[in-house]
Amino acid sequence: MSDHPCDVLTPEQVREALGSGVSTGSPSDLEQVGPGCDWGNTETLGGMQIGFSTVSRAGLSAQYANTKPQVAIFRELPSVGGFPAVAFKASENDRICTVAVGIADEYSITSTVGLSAEKEAEGVDSCVPAEKVAEMVVGNLKAKAGE
Repeated sequence: MSDHPCDVLTPEQVREALGSGVSTGSPSDLEQVGPGCDWGNTETLGGMQIGFSTVSRAGLSAQYANTKPQVAIFRELPSVGGFPAVAFKASENDRICTVAVGIADEYSITSTVGLSAEKEAEGVDSCVPAEKVAEMVVGNLKAKAGE
């Protein structure tokens, strides 16, 4: 996991996720977790964050141990890019959802999406775009690794 999360999506993928008018990625590293990157769209109020959980070396099990007891919605996903994954958010209609993907026993990536005002008004499940972004990240990482 040498790349920074700000470099893991192409500009086209970021625009696909958040629309035109999106900011360039801004590093949001967390000392206790690992590197991260934020993007936002001031026109639509949508945003997303990609994080690499590398510090604890606990992989997806950290989400089960630390996150699951603290959130109302915690669902296992069939898989994201062939890897185990979970989605979680504070409530069923929360505009923010995080998808965590265990890409190795000791590493996971997270994709957090905050819906635009329009998508929130339409009643879109915030975990759907979060999973789509996670698929893009995993696909890019696999391509870079030559898989």
